[in-house]
Amino acid sequence: MADDPTKQDQTDDTDEGTVDWKAKYEEMRTHARDWESKAKANKDAAQELEKLKAANLSEQEKAIARAEKAEAELQQLKAQAERAQMAQRVAAKTKLPLEVVQTLNGEDEESLVKQATALKKLVPNYPNREDDGGGNTNAKKTNADRFAENLGL
Repeated sequence: MADDPTKQDQTDDTDEGTVDWKAKYEEMRTHARDWESKAKANKDAAQELEKLKAANLSEQEKAIARAEKAEAELQQLKAQAERAQMAQRVAAKTKLPLEVVQTLNGEDEESLVKQATALKKLVPNYPNREDDGGGNTNAKKTNADRFAENLGL
């Protein structure tokens, strides 16, 4: 029966020949409590790390949202600048005032030119007399000159 494993578990190779099971139990219990306290400390540290990651992630999400908002605003500003340049080109082509062309709703330059041309047919030409400072940039008298002249200055 020397091969019987249950008999070997009950004996110890100590000088006394008997095993102090209570002492072994207390030793293992202490060892288990040490590991339990380490596991709890690790769990707390892991939870703290997760909180930091969550806070950091929310900061990243905030930064991403701000970047997306800035990109959208940049695209809007670029579209407005392109629209202004397009309105200037159309105004130069059709000889309509820029303010009038800016009120048109064409999406591209071709549609703006069509609208401006149609509008120009409906609106009479601006006065181009030299005495009233109209559309001619080489006017001899300006409104300020006529005003001063009427006051006798």
